[in-house]
Amino acid sequence: MSTEENKAVVRRWFDEVMTQGNISTVDLICMQCHPGFTVINGIVDNPPPGMDGVKELVKLFRNAFPDMRFNIEEQIAEGNKVTTRMTIHGTHHGDFMGISASGKPVSFSAISIWEVADGKLLQERVNWDALGALQQLGAIPTPGQAS
Repeated sequence: MSTEENKAVVRRWFDEVMTQGNISTVDLICMQCHPGFTVINGIVDNPPPGMDGVKELVKLFRNAFPDMRFNIEEQIAEGNKVTTRMTIHGTHHGDFMGISASGKPVSFSAISIWEVADGKLLQERVNWDALGALQQLGAIPTPGQAS
Protein backbone atom coordinates (compact mmCIF):
# COMPACT_ATOMS: atom_id res chain seq x y z
CA MET A 1 0.00 0.00 0.00
CA SER A 2 1.18 3.51 -0.70
CA THR A 3 1.58 6.10 2.04
CA GLU A 4 -1.43 7.97 0.58
CA GLU A 5 -3.57 4.81 0.86
CA ASN A 6 -2.39 4.34 4.45
CA LYS A 7 -3.33 7.95 5.26
CA ALA A 8 -6.78 7.36 3.75
CA VAL A 9 -7.39 4.35 6.04
CA VAL A 10 -6.44 6.43 9.09
CA ARG A 11 -8.70 9.28 7.94
CA ARG A 12 -11.50 6.73 7.59
CA TRP A 13 -10.98 5.75 11.25
CA PHE A 14 -11.35 9.32 12.45
CA ASP A 15 -14.18 10.23 10.06
CA GLU A 16 -16.36 7.11 10.12
CA VAL A 17 -15.60 5.52 13.49
CA MET A 18 -14.73 8.34 15.87
CA THR A 19 -16.70 11.27 14.38
CA GLN A 20 -19.73 9.43 12.94
CA GLY A 21 -19.75 6.60 15.51
CA ASN A 22 -19.99 3.86 12.89
CA ILE A 23 -18.83 0.88 14.97
CA SER A 24 -19.23 -1.59 12.07
CA THR A 25 -16.36 0.16 10.25
CA VAL A 26 -14.00 -1.12 12.98
CA ASP A 27 -14.39 -4.66 11.64
CA LEU A 28 -13.66 -3.49 8.10
CA ILE A 29 -10.51 -1.45 8.69
CA CYS A 30 -8.83 -2.98 11.77
CA MET A 31 -6.66 -6.06 11.34
CA GLN A 32 -6.03 -6.88 14.96
CA CYS A 33 -5.24 -4.99 18.09
CA HIS A 34 -2.00 -4.65 19.94
CA PRO A 35 -2.54 -5.73 23.59
CA GLY A 36 -2.16 -2.15 24.82
CA PHE A 37 -4.35 -0.60 22.13
CA THR A 38 -7.56 -0.33 24.13
CA VAL A 39 -6.00 1.23 27.23
CA ILE A 40 -5.29 4.89 26.62
CA ASN A 41 -4.22 6.74 29.76
CA GLY A 42 -6.51 4.57 31.88
CA ILE A 43 -9.71 5.85 30.27
CA VAL A 44 -11.29 2.39 30.34
CA ASP A 45 -10.84 0.08 33.35
CA ASN A 46 -10.00 -3.47 32.30
CA PRO A 47 -11.26 -3.23 28.71
CA PRO A 48 -11.93 -6.47 26.85
CA PRO A 49 -9.02 -7.45 24.62
CA GLY A 50 -9.03 -7.09 20.86
CA MET A 51 -11.84 -5.69 18.77
CA ASP A 52 -14.36 -5.71 21.63
CA GLY A 53 -12.07 -3.43 23.63
CA VAL A 54 -11.67 -1.05 20.69
CA LYS A 55 -15.45 -0.87 20.22
CA GLU A 56 -15.97 -0.28 23.95
CA LEU A 57 -13.52 2.62 23.87
CA VAL A 58 -15.24 4.18 20.84
CA LYS A 59 -18.64 3.84 22.53
CA LEU A 60 -17.28 5.42 25.73
CA PHE A 61 -16.09 8.48 23.82
CA ARG A 62 -19.24 8.71 21.69
CA ASN A 63 -21.52 8.43 24.77
CA ALA A 64 -19.57 11.10 26.65
CA PHE A 65 -19.30 13.42 23.63
CA PRO A 66 -22.05 12.49 21.13
CA ASP A 67 -21.27 15.49 18.92
CA MET A 68 -17.52 14.77 18.96
CA ARG A 69 -15.64 15.58 15.77
CA PHE A 70 -12.04 15.05 14.83
CA ASN A 71 -10.56 17.77 12.62
CA ILE A 72 -7.41 16.48 10.98
CA GLU A 73 -4.87 19.30 10.80
CA GLU A 74 -1.94 17.40 9.33
CA GLN A 75 -0.92 13.88 8.32
CA ILE A 76 2.58 12.59 7.67
CA ALA A 77 3.24 9.06 6.46
CA GLU A 78 6.41 7.06 6.06
CA GLY A 79 6.51 3.35 5.35
CA ASN A 80 3.65 1.73 7.26
CA LYS A 81 3.33 4.52 9.88
CA VAL A 82 0.86 7.43 9.71
CA THR A 83 1.08 10.35 12.12
CA THR A 84 -2.01 12.53 12.45
CA ARG A 85 -2.19 15.86 14.26
CA MET A 86 -5.77 16.83 15.05
CA THR A 87 -8.11 18.94 17.11
CA ILE A 88 -11.01 17.19 18.83
CA HIS A 89 -14.20 19.10 19.62
CA GLY A 90 -17.31 18.01 21.49
CA THR A 91 -19.83 18.71 24.21
CA HIS A 92 -19.69 16.73 27.45
CA HIS A 93 -23.07 14.95 27.67
CA GLY A 94 -22.10 11.69 29.40
CA ASP A 95 -19.77 10.25 32.04
CA PHE A 96 -16.09 10.48 31.11
CA MET A 97 -13.20 9.38 33.31
CA GLY A 98 -15.45 9.56 36.37
CA ILE A 99 -16.71 13.05 35.52
CA SER A 100 -20.49 13.39 35.25
CA ALA A 101 -21.96 15.12 32.22
CA SER A 102 -21.39 18.87 32.46
CA GLY A 103 -22.80 20.15 29.17
CA LYS A 104 -19.52 22.03 28.67
CA PRO A 105 -17.85 22.30 25.28
CA VAL A 106 -14.33 20.95 25.01
CA SER A 107 -11.65 21.34 22.37
CA PHE A 108 -8.20 19.79 22.65
CA SER A 109 -5.30 18.66 20.51
CA ALA A 110 -4.02 15.14 19.96
CA ILE A 111 -1.37 13.33 17.97
CA SER A 112 -1.90 9.77 16.83
CA ILE A 113 0.63 7.38 15.30
CA TRP A 114 -0.94 4.42 13.49
CA GLU A 115 0.74 1.32 12.13
CA VAL A 116 -0.99 0.10 8.97
CA ALA A 117 -0.55 -3.37 7.45
CA ASP A 118 -2.15 -4.60 4.22
CA GLY A 119 -4.55 -1.66 4.21
CA LYS A 120 -5.81 -2.27 7.74
CA LEU A 121 -5.11 -0.57 11.04
CA LEU A 122 -2.85 -2.58 13.31
CA GLN A 123 -1.85 -0.40 16.25
CA GLU A 124 -2.30 3.15 17.51
CA ARG A 125 -0.32 5.27 19.95
CA VAL A 126 -2.01 8.47 21.09
CA ASN A 127 -0.87 11.53 22.98
CA TRP A 128 -3.69 13.96 23.81
CA ASP A 129 -4.02 17.10 25.88
CA ALA A 130 -5.74 15.40 28.83
CA LEU A 131 -4.90 18.28 31.18
CA GLY A 132 -6.46 20.87 28.88
CA ALA A 133 -9.56 18.73 28.33
CA LEU A 134 -10.03 18.10 32.06
CA GLN A 135 -9.55 21.80 32.84
CA GLN A 136 -12.22 22.72 30.28
CA LEU A 137 -14.58 20.22 31.93
CA GLY A 138 -13.91 21.82 35.32
CA ALA A 139 -12.39 18.65 36.77
CA ILE A 140 -8.98 20.29 37.31
CA PRO A 141 -8.56 24.00 38.14
CA THR A 142 -6.59 26.16 35.73
CA PRO A 143 -3.59 28.07 37.12
CA GLY A 144 -4.77 30.97 39.27
CA GLN A 145 -8.28 29.53 39.58
CA ALA A 146 -9.60 28.74 43.05
CA SER A 147 -9.83 25.01 43.60
